[in-house]
Amino acid sequence: MMLTSPMRLAIPLVLVVATMGVAGGPASADSDRPAERPVVTAAGEPAVVGIRGAGRMDYPKEDDEVRIFVDARGVLLGDDQDAADDEGEGGPAARSWGTFRIQHLVPQTDGRPPLFNWGDFKVDCLRVDGSEVAVTGRIVEAGPYWQEFLERKPTARMGLGFHIPAEGDGPARVSITPPAAAGQPEVPKCSVRPPDAEVVEGGYSVMDSRR
Repeated sequence: MMLTSPMRLAIPLVLVVATMGVAGGPASADSDRPAERPVVTAAGEPAVVGIRGAGRMDYPKEDDEVRIFVDARGVLLGDDQDAADDEGEGGPAARSWGTFRIQHLVPQTDGRPPLFNWGDFKVDCLRVDGSEVAVTGRIVEAGPYWQEFLERKPTARMGLGFHIPAEGDGPARVSITPPAAAGQPEVPKCSVRPPDAEVVEGGYSVMDSRR
């Protein structure tokens, strides 16, 4: 099922993201856990989820342009065939792939060229729960203000949260989860801030073969 919403976003993002810790960390692997099998749809096919699109976020400074691009997919695995219920809820996709980009253009006065910062990320986790989507990934390329995130070993993880309602159910929203401060536990996979910024231009589509 595809959910598409006009892009209306609102989330503050500064050129240099303020590094903030996120409580918790990735769960450790359990060697006694049963082998996972693919979650299947009613048609007996592997359950696939995804999000794709591009949009501009609402931002306190109207002339600034903060844009988010995403193309992420995932295949669901679970301990049993009931891992996802009839409402399309479940855990993160066990096999996730794709990319996303965050970019920020800041106009300057007196004829000076605008400041431009960006980061490209490789997706490492995707979760789709109805209209709510979480995506995380590690930075693989960066503009001048995010070089420190690229130089970490491993590179920094950031996240995106989306709320993509059905048509007529209100605006789409998004959030950006910045990296943890250097030396602190990193952002856990698929752990993102609640989407609280409207999308003011563009839009996103959610795909979930369970629905």
